[in-house]
Amino acid sequence: MDTNWSVRLDPETRTLGARTATRLRELIRDGVLAPGSRLPAEPELARRLGVSRPTLRAAVTELIGDLLLVRRRGVGTFVSAAPRPAHGLERLTGVGRGIALLGHRPGTTGLRVRHVVADPSLAAELRVDPGAPVVHLTRTRTADGVPVAHCAEWVPAGLLPEPTALDAFGAEDSLHDRLAALGLPLRQAVTRLVPVVPDADLRDRLALTSDTPLLLLEQRHYPAAPGDRVALFSRHWYDTGRIDLQLVRRG
Repeated sequence: MDTNWSVRLDPETRTLGARTATRLRELIRDGVLAPGSRLPAEPELARRLGVSRPTLRAAVTELIGDLLLVRRRGVGTFVSAAPRPAHGLERLTGVGRGIALLGHRPGTTGLRVRHVVADPSLAAELRVDPGAPVVHLTRTRTADGVPVAHCAEWVPAGLLPEPTALDAFGAEDSLHDRLAALGLPLRQAVTRLVPVVPDADLRDRLALTSDTPLLLLEQRHYPAAPGDRVALFSRHWYDTGRIDLQLVRRG
């Protein structure tokens, strides 16, 4: 198969290394670099991609950190043979972006944007007064067409430039990117992980056939250090039978 290995320019990426990493993800996603296969030797791969060897090394290191590639000392670098997406929790990124970073095609079903008021429980999470206006977003995220997570997110309307700022939010939009554009870049998050038994609504949204527990990630997101205002409170329910959640810890 004659494949174009050149680096495609992406206006959203800032460096050639980032563009090279994006191109490698595309080659993995499209099956050109098959699961379990060894990458070509560094000089050959750099030549085929049209980049320098240091640039290629930076891109490969990024994909190793994302668990898409595995380096075997003395043998070479291989495409991960994992049969399902693996979402790294160490990065503060949206679910869709996390799926795309791992070489899979993110999608969305059932997007809904509503204006609600905070009940006492939600007000405590968002650190607002009960009855305060809140924008509530819900959607189910897919990886290559397969539902893997359901997301519910709440943003205090009082932090937005205007209450309707998220009304035109699109199915494939990134909430992280949209909030950054509105002056609320998310810098840190405090996360709680809880196994939960799915109710009928979650089983329907994720097309589940059993009551196998889901993993709930409940997060408060902050534009600065924790203790500052909460810009986003989210609950993401993951079907770990379809997507692996992995955390890289370093000493």
